[in-house]
Amino acid sequence: MKRSFGGQMALTVCLIFLILMILSTAAQLLYKRVMVDMLAEDVTASASAASSMVAYWGTDSIQSRQQICFQLNYTARATGNDAVVCDENGVVLVCSCGLQSCAHLGATLPRALLDAAGESGAAFLADQKLDCYGERRMIAVFRTQADGGKTRYLVSSRSAAEVTRRLSEAIRVNLMAVLAVMALAIPVVWLIVQRQMKPIKQMTAAARKMAHGQMDVRVDVDETDTAELNELAVAFNNMALALAKSEQKQQEFVANVSHELKTPMTTISGYMEGMLDGTIPENQREKYMGIIAAEVKRLSRLVRSMLEVSRIQDQGNQIPPERKRSFDLCQTVGEVLLSFEQKINGKGLEVETDLPDLGARTVGDPDAITQVVYNLIDNAVKFCPSGGILGLRITQTKGGKYLVAVSNTGPTIPAEELSLVFDRFHKTDKSRSADRDGWGLGLYIVKTIVLSHGEDVYVTSRDGMTEFSFTMPKANP
Repeated sequence: MKRSFGGQMALTVCLIFLILMILSTAAQLLYKRVMVDMLAEDVTASASAASSMVAYWGTDSIQSRQQICFQLNYTARATGNDAVVCDENGVVLVCSCGLQSCAHLGATLPRALLDAAGESGAAFLADQKLDCYGERRMIAVFRTQADGGKTRYLVSSRSAAEVTRRLSEAIRVNLMAVLAVMALAIPVVWLIVQRQMKPIKQMTAAARKMAHGQMDVRVDVDETDTAELNELAVAFNNMALALAKSEQKQQEFVANVSHELKTPMTTISGYMEGMLDGTIPENQREKYMGIIAAEVKRLSRLVRSMLEVSRIQDQGNQIPPERKRSFDLCQTVGEVLLSFEQKINGKGLEVETDLPDLGARTVGDPDAITQVVYNLIDNAVKFCPSGGILGLRITQTKGGKYLVAVSNTGPTIPAEELSLVFDRFHKTDKSRSADRDGWGLGLYIVKTIVLSHGEDVYVTSRDGMTEFSFTMPKANP
């Protein structure tokens, strides 16, 4: 497979060469046409001028012929065009060579050449073979009447090889120009292509490093590069940053899962070994079997929560339409609140509710929304101090939606933690000892379910009050 630099370099050079050859060929064709027209005009003008001399030709005396020969010779040297005068039968009488023993004298020109003059008395033939010259020539024929009433033909001609010679010179000049341009273009193209390939090579090297696990590599953004290359470099850096964050989150996820599974499994293993080796006496085994059962249930809840999140993500983070139906948010909140009655009374919490009297019908997955409300109330009760206030309210937003809010008094969440509370396995208590029953998945499940409904979830925590809220659409009447 060709490398990008060599391929682009070869393609650019070939394209330049092709363009130059096309322009050169077009110029040569135009030059040939112009040159032929100019020579034809020259030959025709020369013949026309010489024919006016022939018109004053009187007798066929030697003196008259010499005079005409002298004039034709002078004109031929001035214009470079050969000329002969022949009678009506095509026999050459006078030649511009100026030699008395000229080989052209007495030669007979083709009848077709003379007839070409036609009724107009003049004609031009661009490429005609003349035996007396032994080559092809450009010929102008003029018919005239001498003073004696005899018909004479003036035939002025120039070698057609001159066109070829001049064209060859033009081709040679054009070829030299093409070579000169290519000699200048190749280094310039090389520099341009090299400059364009530099950031691409940097990205290739950075991509190789990323493939080997170096997620901190970045490519430089040079303002002198093209806008497209700069956009590509910025996009590459953004991708590298996203991959680095994803890698970090993946590592944190594995570490958190390992931690959450390790603690109950260690407890279960320790108590089971204690009962098997007799360290735990028989009269206390029932107590420790209860602890083991609680840890097993805790593991079961953790697995169920992870499966619930995985199920929603497998559905493209969208709740299937067939699972959505109309239900009352007030009824859902009330039923979940009743399930926490024992915990609320045990902590002596004061419950403040603000629910619509006529209910709040919405459209969604009732079971999933029940899980959202359960997780939020569970968190609020758990972190609300004894004698604190637990708040529940459902209001309408300006956008025509319902806002379900669950709040509690007590210690607030640090500002730097607010953007992380919905992450998997995130706990505000880094020691993980304060929240023995939690896994840091409850709020992540809340966010996943709400977003899968196409809605939003919020959190605020200040002045001793923490509130989690989410929106739901209003059902059509």
